[in-house]
Amino acid sequence: MLNAIRAYSYYQASVEFSNFNKKSFDDNAVQIKVKLGPKLKVGAVTLEFDESAVQETYFPNELKDVIKSLRELEGKFLEQSKYDGLKTRMQTFALIFGYFDFVLDKSEVRVTLAENQADMYLKFNFGARYRFGPLEYVAENRGSELVESVKPFEENTYFDQQKISEFTQLIRQTAYYNSVIVRANVNAMSSAERALNIVPIEVLLTAKPRDTYQFGIGASTDSGPRVTANWVRPWVNLRGHSLSSELYISGPKKNVSMGYTIPMANPLNDFFKIQTGYQEINEEQRDSQTYTLAAQRQLGAKNKDDWDKILFLRYEYENFIQGIDEEQSTQLLLPGVTLNRVRKDGELFVNWGDRQQITVEAASESVVSDVNIVRVTARTKWIRTFGKHRYILRGDAGAIVTNDFEQVPSSLRFFVGGDQTVRGFGLNSISESRIDESTGNIELIGAQFLAVASTEYAYQVSNDWRVAVFLDAGSASNDFGKSPIYGTGLGAHWLSPIGTIRLYIARGISDTEKNWRIHFSIGPGI
Repeated sequence: MLNAIRAYSYYQASVEFSNFNKKSFDDNAVQIKVKLGPKLKVGAVTLEFDESAVQETYFPNELKDVIKSLRELEGKFLEQSKYDGLKTRMQTFALIFGYFDFVLDKSEVRVTLAENQADMYLKFNFGARYRFGPLEYVAENRGSELVESVKPFEENTYFDQQKISEFTQLIRQTAYYNSVIVRANVNAMSSAERALNIVPIEVLLTAKPRDTYQFGIGASTDSGPRVTANWVRPWVNLRGHSLSSELYISGPKKNVSMGYTIPMANPLNDFFKIQTGYQEINEEQRDSQTYTLAAQRQLGAKNKDDWDKILFLRYEYENFIQGIDEEQSTQLLLPGVTLNRVRKDGELFVNWGDRQQITVEAASESVVSDVNIVRVTARTKWIRTFGKHRYILRGDAGAIVTNDFEQVPSSLRFFVGGDQTVRGFGLNSISESRIDESTGNIELIGAQFLAVASTEYAYQVSNDWRVAVFLDAGSASNDFGKSPIYGTGLGAHWLSPIGTIRLYIARGISDTEKNWRIHFSIGPGI
């Protein structure tokens, strides 16, 4: 009992027991009287180590903070757990930052009860800080050049375990390996490496099998139920070329594609890709079948605030029926560029993040295409969370400049309505229109300009639930003076084990109609 009390700085406590020998134990059988006495204070804190090491520019701030915290114990009440915790942190940080020869030679707490004081004495030696050595592959060295290309540190720079963790994660993200272990092989250092303070980095890899398959199901108001399938052959050759195919099936949209990817400087975001595909869209007033063949060169972002730059050349042949128009066919050769940036703090749940994308593409009648066209689109989305308050801002804009809008494929025209634009309306149900003289029905023809803005506020009412309110506004038209449509309403977010499930009740408001609609979606929402 006294040892337990001493953990709280009471080193002069006393405990008295009465009636301890009584045979029958009832509520008053044993009486315990505890006198705590005064709390023990820390007197002198003496740290014996090579202080010149702390003065080096490469000495980690984390270790400086531990030394500072130890010295600040002087004059405070003794807390053994805090003292032990600081010693553990020192040893941990020493290993994290490459002080592999660190030794805690002595640790003493000298208690003088007469003075109600405890003096601390620690003697330790950091030794030299080691540097990154060469990578040493164990068993599997397939794709070693790819591994080297994502390495976030240079050989002979100061060791940092956080860089090792980052390196491990980056190798996993390349999608070439099933198992990845990267570690400093301290026990395997040669005498020459120890003399130079170099630690080799051991890399244990298990390559993915020849073929991998993924299947998924989902649902949203826009797409209804959907099924996805993905096939990847990650190792076409030892240079990391890969082959992939994707299948997407929902009520309004079906898509199949195949791509061949060649990694360049960095397999994560710097590559060349050739892709072919077929897409079929069946909406209430739009039917199209599109065949594509594309070449794409992605120049990856250098850091999280940088942008991915994507240069592409896409051939498109599309059969389409828009509204009451007769079936048309258009072929386009579209060179273009996309600037894209995504920043987020998670995958399944995003509390902080933003996305920006700008695409410019063009076609000319003088080069394969049936129509002259310049098409520009831009979109942005921001998610910020402050405590229980979550704010989402979203915007989309687009414009088409052409000499013959009738020839522009319906897949390139602009529409609004649905989960991703203006809630309260059906998917792509609002755009420029005309009246079918034979039936009197309104038929959509698509628009040249797009403008969408949305704001949403959500409040977290429990660990797994948020309530939300939102306002959307948007327009797809051939002139900027046309009145926008609006969608407003309430929603609920369930933070489920498979991701955020969102349900909204939306009121759609336009010049010609007012209606209610339920919207449902699953995903991180960025």
